[in-house]
Amino acid sequence: MNALSIIALIAKYLPVVMSTVVAVEQSVHAPGTTKAQVALNTIQTASQIAGEVVPEEHVQTVAHLVDGVVDVLNKTGVFTKGTPESAQ
Repeated sequence: MNALSIIALIAKYLPVVMSTVVAVEQSVHAPGTTKAQVALNTIQTASQIAGEVVPEEHVQTVAHLVDGVVDVLNKTGVFTKGTPESAQ
């Protein structure tokens, strides 16, 4: 996958990943790795319902995008350990 393909993939999935990560953080009370898996499963299921399956070769990139979004939201203080804050 070349750089342009990766940028296009990020642009396509970033809004879905952001909203999914925030929803999972607010509603799932489990360790971070479980939340990341729930977020990825939710994205895949939502895509299937919309009639657009996430290609297997994109799943790993989307998983890294989930991790990156969580990392940014943790570092900026949107998410705090133990007490999820509402994202607005």
